[in-house]
Amino acid sequence: MAATIAAAAATALVLLLMIPLSGNPVTATVLVFLMGLTGFTGNPVVTAPAVRFAGEAATLTSALTTSAFNTGIAAGSWIAGVALDSALGLTGPPLVGAVIAALTLLPLIALAVRGTPRSPGRRRGVPAPRTANRPWSSTGASAP
Repeated sequence: MAATIAAAAATALVLLLMIPLSGNPVTATVLVFLMGLTGFTGNPVVTAPAVRFAGEAATLTSALTTSAFNTGIAAGSWIAGVALDSALGLTGPPLVGAVIAALTLLPLIALAVRGTPRSPGRRRGVPAPRTANRPWSSTGASAP
């Protein structure tokens, strides 16, 4: 979970740095590279805990997180375009991105505080029992 929070915080930080430092072409280029690096790093890092918390619906959760990213890209682009056309001007898009990235920290921190869900009766450090009647079990046995 620490990697998830760090990825979102790094994205917000890079976007905030773009506001005062994007006037220089060299620093703007470096910041755009870092923005892509931190932003694209966040996607798989955020999807992993979502799938972990999903339980039996891991495939659905993976599809929904990908859809959420695509929806966020579309909505964020629209909001950034509105901010670009406003009095904020060129500082609008990175400011909008920084606010959105910072807002992602709220549910991530809530999940980190909540902790990893465990089945009733399971203790920390005790592996889950293997099930032989599932084709995907680690025993290699297939369903009857």
